[in-house]
Amino acid sequence: MSDHLHAFLAAVRAALGSAPDDIEPGKWHRFPTNGRRSDTAGWCKLFDDGRAGVFGCMRQGINEVWTAQDRRHLNPTARAELARQMEAARLEREAEQRRQWLSNAAKLARLWQACVPLSPGDPVTLYLRRRLRDAPWPLPSALRFHPALPYWHDGQVIGTHPAMVAAVTRPAGDLVALHRTWLTRDGRKADVPTVRKLTAAAGPVLGSCIRLGEPTPAGCIGIAEGIETSLGAWLASGLPVCAAYSAAALSAWQWPDAARALVIFADHDPAGAAAAERLQQRARAAGLRVEVSTPTTPGTDWCDVWANREQEAPA
Repeated sequence: MSDHLHAFLAAVRAALGSAPDDIEPGKWHRFPTNGRRSDTAGWCKLFDDGRAGVFGCMRQGINEVWTAQDRRHLNPTARAELARQMEAARLEREAEQRRQWLSNAAKLARLWQACVPLSPGDPVTLYLRRRLRDAPWPLPSALRFHPALPYWHDGQVIGTHPAMVAAVTRPAGDLVALHRTWLTRDGRKADVPTVRKLTAAAGPVLGSCIRLGEPTPAGCIGIAEGIETSLGAWLASGLPVCAAYSAAALSAWQWPDAARALVIFADHDPAGAAAAERLQQRARAAGLRVEVSTPTTPGTDWCDVWANREQEAPA
């Protein structure tokens, strides 16, 4: 392996945590950045001359440039050539991203159509009632039930299980991903390596959420991290609450246009507090009235609060 190639791969690995074992200059390469062999979010291209290249991660929105020589020391001709190569790589990367998003959109549509609306007594309803010790009915249409969803692990299907499938949509309402929770027939978490997974996306996911509710006539809406947490906050407050599906997604969430007031039902942990603070700052800067509501007990969320309401109630 040449020194330049070795240095390029070292830069990719330092930024993304992983890199291909070897690459061919002038060719586009995809590789995993989350430890799963089926993942192709990582990308890199070392230019033909081997003296510069680009790399990044489509899932994380990372785009980086590497050069063997400090770009500040390039002569005008070399600088122009690098700019030409970077622009060509950008167009190639964007075309590849569009192809991948279109392919993912078709897969999402097929999976969503294979799911069915929830009904009393199905594994999803049993699961939510078990977690919350109660559940609103009817449950939001953004949640569906798949009777036998394949579970992939290390590139292989290791079983099928009932699953709760939730639609992750962008502010305009278009489906961008599906959130899956694998279950048992009697409504417990399935015995799988990772119970909850997000599918590959059909577009940018920042700002999206699982729309479990819509703003009230007065324009008030709540937001929390997980599905169960959001339902617990809804039951506890009577306010419609959306699920951001993660702390990072909560901090980047884009509220509906009709929203005038926002209640952030934060998890009581460092990640939850930081995400709530970032969202609060963004929403207040946009002119919304904002309240942050956090459980009193460290390490808990609003699913815990609702599920344990009787023992926490004063005598």
